Amino acid sequence: SRCNVSAQMITICRRRRDEAGVAFWSHTLDVTDILQDGGQSDEEDATVDVEIEGVMMKQDVKKVSRLYWRNPDVEDLYIVADRAPGVEAGIFHRAGAPRIPRIRTDKVSHREPPRGLPRCFFREEYLSALMPYELEELELANYNIEMYDFKNYDPNAENGEGYDPIAENDDLQDMDTT
Repeated sequence: SRCNVSAQMITICRRRRDEAGVAFWSHTLDVTDILQDGGQSDEEDATVDVEIEGVMMKQDVKKVSRLYWRNPDVEDLYIVADRAPGVEAGIFHRAGAPRIPRIRTDKVSHREPPRGLPRCFFREEYLSALMPYELEELELANYNIEMYDFKNYDPNAENGEGYDPIAENDDLQDMDTT
């Protein structure tokens, strides 16, 4: 799960003294913990044709759709986070079948959001289109968390090479990552 990967990566980044990594994975863990399962994207099982060493084969994949209501910053965060388990092979040892690749699609899911989320997890366009009673039914949390831009962060670069989210996001300097 993303929570398990995030927790493991926080530990690894602390050992590496990778402050950017600790900040990224701590933020990913916070977002995932708040969203829970109800705030995760919908997935469909599918099969795609792939070429492996010149041979065409079928490969099972998960097609991931976007949630209409969810803030695009969350999607961007998960795109970066989902890269880690495949590349950090030396860290994530899996027994059994190989990890099924996740392919993001343009398909939009209109599944209702879970209740009790902070306002920052929603697209403003979604919230502004709701009737007052619908907005009330969301039971928005009475707090927000800062949403950071980690699009350029490489979770697999040692010590956050090539990207410094603290320089990109000045507010991260105030973030407690312990």
